[in-house]
Amino acid sequence: MGRNGAGATMNKKCVSLLLFLVYSASLLSKNCAASAGVSVGRWARFEASAKNARTYRNPYADVTLNVTYESPIGKRTKFWGFYDGARTWKIRFMPDRIGTWKYDAAFSDGSGLTSGTFECIPSDIPGMISADRANPMWFGYRSGEHVLIRSFHVGDRFFAENWPVAKRKAFLDWAQTQGYNMLSVASHYLNRDAKDRGRGWKTPDLWPLNAAEYRKAEAILSDLAARKIMAYPFAGFFGQSSDFPVAHQDQILYIKYVLARLGPYWNVLFNVAGPEPKIKPKEFQNAMAFVDVNRLGRKIRELDIFGHPISIHNPSGDDPYKNEDWLSFVTLQGWKGTNLSDIYSGMMKNHHDARPLYAQEVFWPGNKYHKISDKVDIRKKAFVLMMSAAAINYADMNGNSSTGFSGSMDLPDRNQANHDIVRKVWDFFETIPFYRMSPSHKTADKGFCLADEGRRYLVYLDHGATVNVSVQSGRYRVTWINARDTSDRRHAGTTNDGRNLSAPNAGDDWLLLLVAEDMDDIASSNRR
Repeated sequence: MGRNGAGATMNKKCVSLLLFLVYSASLLSKNCAASAGVSVGRWARFEASAKNARTYRNPYADVTLNVTYESPIGKRTKFWGFYDGARTWKIRFMPDRIGTWKYDAAFSDGSGLTSGTFECIPSDIPGMISADRANPMWFGYRSGEHVLIRSFHVGDRFFAENWPVAKRKAFLDWAQTQGYNMLSVASHYLNRDAKDRGRGWKTPDLWPLNAAEYRKAEAILSDLAARKIMAYPFAGFFGQSSDFPVAHQDQILYIKYVLARLGPYWNVLFNVAGPEPKIKPKEFQNAMAFVDVNRLGRKIRELDIFGHPISIHNPSGDDPYKNEDWLSFVTLQGWKGTNLSDIYSGMMKNHHDARPLYAQEVFWPGNKYHKISDKVDIRKKAFVLMMSAAAINYADMNGNSSTGFSGSMDLPDRNQANHDIVRKVWDFFETIPFYRMSPSHKTADKGFCLADEGRRYLVYLDHGATVNVSVQSGRYRVTWINARDTSDRRHAGTTNDGRNLSAPNAGDDWLLLLVAEDMDDIASSNRR
């Protein structure tokens, strides 16, 4: 071929390449342009789509859609999008500040770029779940609003496509009416492939990466978000008896994809692995030793730009990760009986002053390992867990954790009376500013005490008695509250020293509330 012919061929190739790049960029711009002028609620999810005309061997790994978001005050945050099937990529973000946001998106191989804006407006979302800003021993919302966690454990079928939609709706309608605002969910993110567990239930399988599987999970997570219900993944990213990735590079790819899709949900908590990787190594492919959990916990914490609460599902006993730098809340199993002093001591030993505590497998009536069934014991244990500032994950079982009402979620299987007992305990704590109070076991010489020093003191006596409370100087109104019926409140004058305060003779367990005279009486601005 002559020089002129070769030049012409080269020119044609250059023109073709240029046209291809322009075409790719125009597609990306066209598909993201729809986001311009879009309004998104604070703490809700902004989303935009992008097309890419290039063909990739593995579009989940071969190219990254990098995004930079700029807040109304100029703070810049780098994140990434995700492949959503065919030639579609998406970007998602959870804005936390009202005003105009800007973003720039570009594929890592130069196949397209775009920019746009969206408006963040007020919403009814209370904020991303987090530690309480006033007192991080409790959970709260990133916005500063408070929340009393009312968690319930559900079994492997919850996310399954072969569990009837009507049954899921009936269960969730009941759960909302009952006041539950968090679900601990088995076989979410990965199926627990074991007999009488996840096997047979077609739950979304988040590894290997498959956008269609994620969309199934997101439909249900979106329903939970609309219902103001949070989700705790019982088995976490790397679940027992599941097909999670073992190669470190694949683990990071998996984590980043989960974060790109689920990170912008305000109502999700993260769990590295579970249940019990420490004592069941073979069921975790011998790939979830202490060092692995720490490595993955730090990596998730590093990559999660939103800062979701993250923990690890431990076996029974003390939390060996309690003081790790990546951990943001303690998850406990154990103290499964009715010895109230032991239960309280266990919670206090594991509570971190600056991190919430989730009593995950501590209060599961009907479970074969939990020795509690009597209704009086259920009430008393609920009160003691609350007095230890623990977030209760309640269950209703008949065997292992996949049985009973927790397993089936069929309403006729529930023990409604027990649910009502625990609900009444939670309802009582909603009437006081519990989030200002911390466990203070040395403040009262009997029972269990929560204190907001100099303002409010709450003492729970599992049996009536005379109690001495070491209060700061001042005068306090004295109210005795019947733990069996907290609407029965008996005012008993005032005290300036907290000494020799005797419970009424009637009944069994009582609550003593001391409120400084210059404070409001029993009142709370808390909303769940």
